[in-house]
Amino acid sequence: MKKFFCKIWGYILFGVAKFLDVLFGGLIKLFSFLVEKTKNIRQLFYPVFGCLVLFLFINPFTLLLFTRLWIFIPLAILLIFPMLGTCFVSFLNYWKYAVCTYLYDRSTFYIQDIGTKRTFASYKEEYYRKKEEAEEAAREKRKREQQEQWSKVFEEFFRNFQSGGYTNFGGGQGGDYSGYTGYNPISDFSKKYKESCATLELPLNINEAQVKEAYRKLAKKYHPDLNKSDDAKEKFQQINAAYEFLSQENIDRYKKLNRM
Repeated sequence: MKKFFCKIWGYILFGVAKFLDVLFGGLIKLFSFLVEKTKNIRQLFYPVFGCLVLFLFINPFTLLLFTRLWIFIPLAILLIFPMLGTCFVSFLNYWKYAVCTYLYDRSTFYIQDIGTKRTFASYKEEYYRKKEEAEEAAREKRKREQQEQWSKVFEEFFRNFQSGGYTNFGGGQGGDYSGYTGYNPISDFSKKYKESCATLELPLNINEAQVKEAYRKLAKKYHPDLNKSDDAKEKFQQINAAYEFLSQENIDRYKKLNRM
């Protein structure tokens, strides 16, 4: 009899989990859509914001316009909602995983007598761990793709360079490319390398271990989940892009091109 009631309770938990799964999923899609549309509308209104700032300098009484609700409320929504909406979507993602996974596991435990009774707090730790692992896997994938792209670019460049009768391509400072009229990727590569080092606050003569250490430090500082400033997301994206570019292969390539 006890096992029968345990199964009934398990099916109830499964039904609740399924309902919350659909509810949270719908809210996440809705708010993600609203945030994206609000950002698009805000971009269209940037010239209007610029004009309002200009008018404030010319005529401070323009500030009285913001006391009118029909002007203040739409502007406040355009300015604040994308940031709050993004935070709310992140909040919903966490609760969707933690609550639904917890209830699914509990229902399985009661219906099939499989698994263990984990604490709810353990699902929070699991969520952030899996999120970090997914982000790391995505970064490493982009890193490999970018490395392959630069390898193809340089392979094509040196092949065309040699086919044109040029043979002195020992390095940026030692090589002579003055007579070559095709696309030379060295300038773009060197520029991106220097910008990436500057973003991670590193010198040019580095190794991959230094890159990883600097990345972990800055990524923790500017991660959107931890830093709520307006420029944190953009800064975090720049840090990711720099990290993805500064692979050991690209570091070695820069040093070889510049005889370091």
